Amino acid sequence: MVFELPALLMLVVLVAVTGYVAKNLMITWHRLRKGEPASGDRLSGLEERMRNVESATSSLLVDVTGLREKQRFMARLGERPRDAAAPASSEAEISPLVTQSIPIIPRAGSPRRS
Repeated sequence: MVFELPALLMLVVLVAVTGYVAKNLMITWHRLRKGEPASGDRLSGLEERMRNVESATSSLLVDVTGLREKQRFMARLGERPRDAAAPASSEAEISPLVTQSIPIIPRAGSPRRS
């Protein structure tokens, strides 16, 4: 008995597709009898979970960004004393902590003049 290869291949594909369709139909009928939610309800639940994961991830990113900014700030503060220990070669870099006294000179048309 000689089988033709194309016909045998088509028979295998037909059996596989029929089995897949039958399996899905049996699963659907079983869910309908048990009263399980439809796939649309499951998808909405999955979307809700994805939103929760997304919000948690974004809050973590915000926390990490804040921590990195604090680390950069602390690193800059740690570098300042080393720079201050070196002799100041130029007066262009004035520290904001240095108090400057500016004399108040009344102007000719100033309302402060008594």
